[in-house]
Amino acid sequence: MRYERWRFIDSGALTGAENMAIDEAMLEAQGANESLPTLRVYTWRPVAVSLGKFQRVGSSVDLEACRQLGIHVVRRPTGGRAILHTDDEVTFSLVLSTARLGVKGVMASYRALAGGIVAALRLLGADARLSERAPPSNRPRVSQDPACFAIRARCDIAVGCWKLVGSAQLQRKGVLLQQNSLPLRLHVAEWGKVLLRSPTPPEAIGLCDATAAEVTYSDVGDALRRGFEACFGISFEENGMTAREQARAAELMEHVRVL
Repeated sequence: MRYERWRFIDSGALTGAENMAIDEAMLEAQGANESLPTLRVYTWRPVAVSLGKFQRVGSSVDLEACRQLGIHVVRRPTGGRAILHTDDEVTFSLVLSTARLGVKGVMASYRALAGGIVAALRLLGADARLSERAPPSNRPRVSQDPACFAIRARCDIAVGCWKLVGSAQLQRKGVLLQQNSLPLRLHVAEWGKVLLRSPTPPEAIGLCDATAAEVTYSDVGDALRRGFEACFGISFEENGMTAREQARAAELMEHVRVL
């Protein structure tokens, strides 16, 4: 089923706790039928590490190093591995009903939403595609690497053999939240300062390198709008968050796990 209207929100730069609280508040509002399906674009200030919902802290991130460097550490409501969110990254979340999306199951919803993401990336000049299966790896430590972009997995979006977008999803009472990270440039050297990983090169690429062009945060937001409109036959409204969502996000800020 195609929607007629979605909501587009550009939150700009917020703290990790603010970003996680807003995504959670939007998920709740969608579950209560109080909002339109939403695409939200944002970035992080200060630099932050987000950990997957079930990821172990002790084997993933050096908390003391993060404190010394002024890097916030938060836990996402979605799963997956750790991401170091820098100024050279665009994060975007999608919140909508699984039933109205017209598919069942997490993998099917990843595939459906990938259509809009891939369309956006191609508008930006990236020959992106969905990875239907995880490629084999001859690197024995890679399964233990805490970094999301260390290896390409099933239903990741890639350019050639390189992972380009990291995505993680939560489904709750018929509503999904999918959080997506699109690095404009990878800062692999910075990973080693805060993530407990080997110096193994990642199987990933930043968008500027993938396109051999200077792509900005605004470029990505505009392309995502156009890509989803073309893929889903929708139009976006820039309504912003509702007063109830804002109030709920403020409440949730008190409970977001900041490590």
